[in-house]
Amino acid sequence: MVKRLSFLSVAAFAMLIGTFAISSTFNIGDGSVSATANGATASLELDSVIDISAPSTVTLNCTPGSTDATSELCTSNATVTVNTNNTAGYTLQMNTTNGSSNSLTNTGITPNATIPTLSQAYSAANFPVNSWGYTGGTDKSSETGGYNCSTNYCPILAYNSDPTTYSPNHIINQTDAPSTASTTSITFAGKVNTTKPSGTYATSVTFTAVTNYVPHPITNSMSMTDIDANTCSDTPLETTYTVVDPRDNKSYAVAKLADGNCWMQDNLALDLVASGSNITSSNTNASDTYLNYLKGNSTGTTSDQYPTAGVSYWTSSYSYSAPLIAIKNANDDTWNPDTVASVTYGNGSGKIGIYYNYCAASAGSYCYGNGTSSTGSPSSDPKSGTLYDIDADICPAGWHIPTTDSGGEYQYLYNTAYSSNATNFRNALSTPLSGNFYDGLVLEQEYGDFWSSTWYSTNSMRSLDVDSNYVYLLDGYDRYDGYSLRCVINGS
Repeated sequence: MVKRLSFLSVAAFAMLIGTFAISSTFNIGDGSVSATANGATASLELDSVIDISAPSTVTLNCTPGSTDATSELCTSNATVTVNTNNTAGYTLQMNTTNGSSNSLTNTGITPNATIPTLSQAYSAANFPVNSWGYTGGTDKSSETGGYNCSTNYCPILAYNSDPTTYSPNHIINQTDAPSTASTTSITFAGKVNTTKPSGTYATSVTFTAVTNYVPHPITNSMSMTDIDANTCSDTPLETTYTVVDPRDNKSYAVAKLADGNCWMQDNLALDLVASGSNITSSNTNASDTYLNYLKGNSTGTTSDQYPTAGVSYWTSSYSYSAPLIAIKNANDDTWNPDTVASVTYGNGSGKIGIYYNYCAASAGSYCYGNGTSSTGSPSSDPKSGTLYDIDADICPAGWHIPTTDSGGEYQYLYNTAYSSNATNFRNALSTPLSGNFYDGLVLEQEYGDFWSSTWYSTNSMRSLDVDSNYVYLLDGYDRYDGYSLRCVINGS
């Protein structure tokens, strides 16, 4: 008597996954073609696509033996075809379909009879009786628990809702380039003896083709708002790139440092006066509520607004609610943002940049008085009346002012990533000794002073301070002082 083992509805589908580590639909600049004529450029961005096909049914015709020794190994082939234009190729995986067992089941009798999949990898000569499995594909033993399933027979995994997190022996092929009609041959096999009742034993198997992840590291001239956690993670360590803030087209040096995060190596020089109309919630790390307050749209009082022209700084009689930005003074290069500080470190430009009080640094979210609570947040903000670490600032969208509490980003970068070595830390972060700004004067240019996003006391926020010998963390300074700003984006 012939026993037929039938794989009903062997399914195949392609997946384009943009959120997992091994695949992505976001191929930045990948596959682009362009043509230039008379100074005009036409371009086309070509997305990744993938498709897959496989037979709908695979049937094994097995003749059982009266003993294990006389039972035959029966086989049947299936060819899976994949097409993709993805520059990093694809990964082909196999598992039982959702809701299906990895055992073959005979539902024609009561109780149902089953033939389990293999428990490990076997050679053809040692294939155990009353079991089934597969061989074929390419040797992916490094991803399949040490099994070389291209020469051995291997188990078939049960369904997993996330095919990027399967445990061993799920990958049956993997390529690293675009493929046209790329085929993978799989041989299903079974072996039974007469202890199994006759009938049809079936299950459903799914092949999944996933486009491989295409890295998109930081590149020179890249917009800062196009950089995200994945971009940062894909970027080589401690290599400096020049990127552009799209709000005013100023360029900054950035680098992925030893903590795995990407840091500005230049002081921010966003001129709130000249660029105010270009600063929006879509390109800035702040909501419209905060930006409206910063721009004076919430209360209508002049002291809440951007300075209207020229250089802005405050005196002892100036309202501390106003956002301070200390910028170029034609008669004093000590606070010209393009001036290179007398002492600089690392690969940054060493430019002084612009000094901001905390109202400006926090994009209007943490100011003094005039339409705000006692701690300075806009009255519509649910945090009004409490001390808090800011969650809005004038960094480009996706970036933020670093934290510097115990275990914060500045602290971790110094203590852990650079082993409390002041020289290595200063060189990596590239800190010019730009001093600070108070009451119309640039002071203490033997230090480099940088705001953090972490509160210290009622009127103060924590800062990072460096000099030629030391790094000072966790100090608190009044929010109306003018300090330099750096922005960071965390790697994934």
